[in-house]
Amino acid sequence: MALVTAPPSPRETVPVGPRVVGALATLAGLGLAVASAAALAALAHHHLALGLEALAGVAALRWSVSWASDEWTGHAAVKVREHWRRNLLAHFKRPRREGEASRGDLALAIERASDAPGLAALESGAQVSALGLVVIFWSVGWLSTLITLVLVLVAVPLYRRAGQRSEALTGEYHRRRAQLEARQLELLRHGPELRALGAVAYGADEVAAISQSEHRVAMRAIRVVLESSLITEFLSGVSIGLVAMVVGFALLDGRLSLVRALVAVLVTSELFTRVRRYGAEFHRKEDAQRARATLEVSGAVTAATSTSLLAARELVTEAGSTIDLDVTAGMRVLVTGPSGAGKTTLLHTLLGWRDARSGTVRRQPGAVGFVSVESWLLASTLWENLTLGADLDGAVVRHQLEALGLRGARFDDLEGELLADGRGLSDGERVRLVLARCLLAAPRLLVLDDIAGVLDLESRDLVVASLQQHPRLAIIEATVDTPLLHDATRTIELES
Repeated sequence: MALVTAPPSPRETVPVGPRVVGALATLAGLGLAVASAAALAALAHHHLALGLEALAGVAALRWSVSWASDEWTGHAAVKVREHWRRNLLAHFKRPRREGEASRGDLALAIERASDAPGLAALESGAQVSALGLVVIFWSVGWLSTLITLVLVLVAVPLYRRAGQRSEALTGEYHRRRAQLEARQLELLRHGPELRALGAVAYGADEVAAISQSEHRVAMRAIRVVLESSLITEFLSGVSIGLVAMVVGFALLDGRLSLVRALVAVLVTSELFTRVRRYGAEFHRKEDAQRARATLEVSGAVTAATSTSLLAARELVTEAGSTIDLDVTAGMRVLVTGPSGAGKTTLLHTLLGWRDARSGTVRRQPGAVGFVSVESWLLASTLWENLTLGADLDGAVVRHQLEALGLRGARFDDLEGELLADGRGLSDGERVRLVLARCLLAAPRLLVLDDIAGVLDLESRDLVVASLQQHPRLAIIEATVDTPLLHDATRTIELES
């Protein structure tokens, strides 16, 4: 297991500010709306050549601005996507907690997080489009400006309310999905017992009920998004229609020139186009923010700067344990306490697999071995389970197995296949295989989580003797009452 470090901010991967791009695109759009009004006025006054040339130029410039903006946001999205993919490994170095998003959701989270630059550009564009109100006031006066301003202000709280509802429903959807996944795995694990009791239908009905509940939440979230889109379309249409009506009356009374009338209508349309685009994507912004929170690895362990392999300062774990600890090469640390005292939580916090309530943990880079009764084995050959792709000498591997008492036909053939998660092996054999794998990786730190209880007396003595062959190896062992470390240099007693 390599060192877990907190990933740098994805903003570092974006070369140009998204808000600047969005603002420039909006300013260009407003300017081109004014130019379009002048071109249309020229056509209305029978200056066909001039009007057509101007409209063609405006169309070309609009396409160029749109292309440049899309190219930039696409490039920025690729940068963000590459950044999070490089940091994906950190997620698999810590166990998944109950209720946490599944690892399969990380790919979707990366795609949503990569939307952030484009969404920031849209938000900035919507904000800068407020300058269109100045243009509208200059061209047709206060009434049209007031109409547009009021309708924009009405839209803002509606967007926020829709966003809050969407966020709540999305959170509920992920909770239902995590519940469904956990229940499915639990029912599959106990499938033979359920079949023996004739209760398979019970499991199927329960999974179906949770799945239907998840589906209902998803449909409610879709309705919220559609409502937000309808709001933007309605307010945009009403605003442009009212401005056009005011402008039309002013034209009939001769109080307004055609150019100014067209400027007012086209700038109003441009303003609401920016607002509408942002409103339509508003919920994706919430999704991008949640995706980034999902991708950021909290509780990370940072690199130590001293000679300590591991240093904890004023560390308070989720179980409430408070410790200060320095682990150096060759040190033996024993963590004791009754069941439920938080021994495993402490070990996981020291490794960065769980968040600490407060305090810091620093660890030197290098391999770390971790062995518990729940440690896993691959559905692969014995050799692959022990070496994990490393180029090791077969004699060294056999010697390590022999030292831990792993003898017999099933351990003599290194190319023999193991069943998934070591099925067919006893708990003691599986734990010793995982320990052998750790020792063959030559870690600087070894963490043992209450494994002595599954070892018989002979196996326990062999493990102790094998660990004594590594005097420079720092070991942290957690146990209730049967420690392997009889020569501990530091003992931490946890209370229930």
